Amino acid sequence: MILFPLSKQRLQEKEGRRSLLCLNDFFSPIPVVSLLLLLVFASAILLSCSNKQDDQNYRRYLHQDRKIEGKAGILLTALGQPEEYDFAFFDRYLNQIFHAAFPPILQPIIMGDNGTVLMDPDRLNASEEFTPKKLIDCFGHTKNEEGVPYTGLELEWVEPREEGSPGHFLWEEKNKHVDIVEKVSIKIVASYYGKMPNKKVPFVEQHFAIFDDLKVLLSKHFPGVPVRWAWSMYPETIEHAVNELIKEKAETIVVCDFFHVYSALEEFNSLFEEIKDAVAERAKVIYTPYPSAYSSYRRAYVKMAEDDILPLPKGEKKLLVLTRHGFPEIPGDPYPELATVFYLNLHKEIEAALTGTNTVVVFADTDFAGEDMDPKEEKLASFEALEMGLEEEYDHIIFLLVDFAAENTDSIFAMRIETFEHLHFHYEGKVPYADFSKPFRTELKEGKSRIVVAGTPVGKYRPFITQGYFEAIATVLREEEWPQLILEVEEKKEGMF
Repeated sequence: MILFPLSKQRLQEKEGRRSLLCLNDFFSPIPVVSLLLLLVFASAILLSCSNKQDDQNYRRYLHQDRKIEGKAGILLTALGQPEEYDFAFFDRYLNQIFHAAFPPILQPIIMGDNGTVLMDPDRLNASEEFTPKKLIDCFGHTKNEEGVPYTGLELEWVEPREEGSPGHFLWEEKNKHVDIVEKVSIKIVASYYGKMPNKKVPFVEQHFAIFDDLKVLLSKHFPGVPVRWAWSMYPETIEHAVNELIKEKAETIVVCDFFHVYSALEEFNSLFEEIKDAVAERAKVIYTPYPSAYSSYRRAYVKMAEDDILPLPKGEKKLLVLTRHGFPEIPGDPYPELATVFYLNLHKEIEAALTGTNTVVVFADTDFAGEDMDPKEEKLASFEALEMGLEEEYDHIIFLLVDFAAENTDSIFAMRIETFEHLHFHYEGKVPYADFSKPFRTELKEGKSRIVVAGTPVGKYRPFITQGYFEAIATVLREEEWPQLILEVEEKKEGMF
């Protein structure tokens, strides 16, 4: 794998400019935290306290009985980031992360409810006390239940945990929500949803398109097999979908989660347990291979790379950055082990497709690649890839987001804001994403370099993603041999994790 060298001088230049979060700076003024970026909060505690993930469910997954018994039914699941802001979603998701991350002895201290957290949406990064013109709570409300504006109540200013970090206002009325969850959620509603066209995020719309296409494929190849969908952060939808499949006389429920690689945090110790409880031994459950183990799924990203690179003049220098969200070093979580199959195969396939185009292909992580979280300098951060690409004067620097199958707050906001930090990137007014049926592209110019964020494989690339999910499900229904899920690597590849 080709990677830029991470020189000591280059790292020292960035020291202190982009360190990841630790317990004492939960609220540092980094770009507003998005859905998957929320893992950052847990990482420091995981590293320092080693709250090891239980790997029993992962082992059960690898060795599960894969034989269909009786009539089969199919359950399709996805995270479910809401189209319109819904605090319930972020409350569930953040609490899931914090409970997995923090040892029980620390949870009462860290996850406390000291009152109602309030912030001025126009001054989210304020670190010193001021007189606010407007205050909102974690629901986006500006008034309490009695209709009194929050600005008219007696409030306490809570100083930031460290210099330069934002503080917040606190109303003494407790609301049974964790303060740190409230504060992050306020930023999300104000700075993410508030900047989107019609205040809507495309995750749901783009996933329903996959659901619809997949149901057509499944009905064609497996007629009579019932299909239902559910959102993992909305347990009531899981229970409803399972009950519907049971009513359809399903005796084996085949579960496929719409996530590129499965992990203990997202699937094995959370979603899969929720499904198990909903089924309540009324049917057998088989969990499919993760979709990125199939070349058809990976083909979506290969095709995106081809479409951006092949039309360019062969003589021009091109840097293709396969941009991952990044994953924390969580003890006991199998994600890095499983993801190796996806990343190594994808890199090989893209390099083969771009042979002769004068293109360097690298992986880079948006998160968990800063100095604090990567002291051995084994990872390339996306902002480092950009800076090095500019220094080397590449004609084209193209970022392809490979950890997502649809656009979301993380792909639209955090990736761009963090990667283009030194370019002072920000959206002027609303995010210019008018057509959710297409990938969200951004094009910039810096010096001689043209910079592109190619987005995620939605729209015309969706059929490849759909085919990957279909093959994962068909493998189980046809009782075929599973694809390789674990790739043994003799020597750890620099820059992988």
